[in-house]
Amino acid sequence: MSDIDNLVRAIDLAPHAPEQGHGARELRAEIMASPAPRGRPSWLTAWRRRTRGPALIAAVTAAAAAVAIGVGLPSGGPATEYANAAVSIKKADDHFSVVITDPAADRRRFEEAFRAVGLNVTVKVVPVAPENVGELMGPVVPEGFTWHGSIGTQSVTPCASAFCGKVWMPADFPGRVVLGVGRPAEPGEAYAEDAAFDPEGEEAMEGYAGRGRTVAAVRAEAHRRGLKVGYRLLWKVADGGFVDRPVDADRIEDGWIVRGSRDHSSDTVDLYVAPGPGAPDPMKIPNAPQWYDDSTG
Repeated sequence: MSDIDNLVRAIDLAPHAPEQGHGARELRAEIMASPAPRGRPSWLTAWRRRTRGPALIAAVTAAAAAVAIGVGLPSGGPATEYANAAVSIKKADDHFSVVITDPAADRRRFEEAFRAVGLNVTVKVVPVAPENVGELMGPVVPEGFTWHGSIGTQSVTPCASAFCGKVWMPADFPGRVVLGVGRPAEPGEAYAEDAAFDPEGEEAMEGYAGRGRTVAAVRAEAHRRGLKVGYRLLWKVADGGFVDRPVDADRIEDGWIVRGSRDHSSDTVDLYVAPGPGAPDPMKIPNAPQWYDDSTG
């Protein structure tokens, strides 16, 4: 049975779309006259053309029920494919292919799709820099990932939508994961940080290498460009990782060395600074709330 047949059948059978509904009959006739879709479902175009009449209420309800049909859905089990107006997801042997079509959609539309393919996912729509709008961030396991396999995200190009990528996650992982979808940040609004971001050697100011320079020198360049400055102390650890903590300006010495920088918002850069003599203990400095924390978003 084709997707069009499934859609028409869903409209016929949806409990909240009475057969006598004028809008439902018109939409059904329009779908039946449409050619089989090769990209975005043709019913979506029809639906958008018809968003101004009170008679459409029953048809819209039916269409919403129809789009919730998963592909390859074994009796009550998770789907192997799922799509709505915000995102489409397809399950492969070792990953999930994800295409984001509307990064500004309500987060519940994203969660609906991930849960349809069997994943316990919380999605947050988070502020990001312009070049990261629509991208998928995470996955993050707030309680720590201790399952077999691995988790991660990789973008795929070229992409005709806002974002195309792969999410690696064990299909049988019983815990909850958090994913972020990037939306345009408001002027001055702090950007969400990718949990896997390593600030070592990163440069926020185009054409200027701050790494290895003193805090005073890099701060002066930022101010020359009309930017405000924030500070994060950066400790390298034995396993090659790092710990960073935000600190006030009065806890940073002008002669300490900058290890990297990144955009904090549209008008502020964060300097990642190697701790010098007298630097505070990192474990005594509270970390800033992260986008994936339950207390945010």
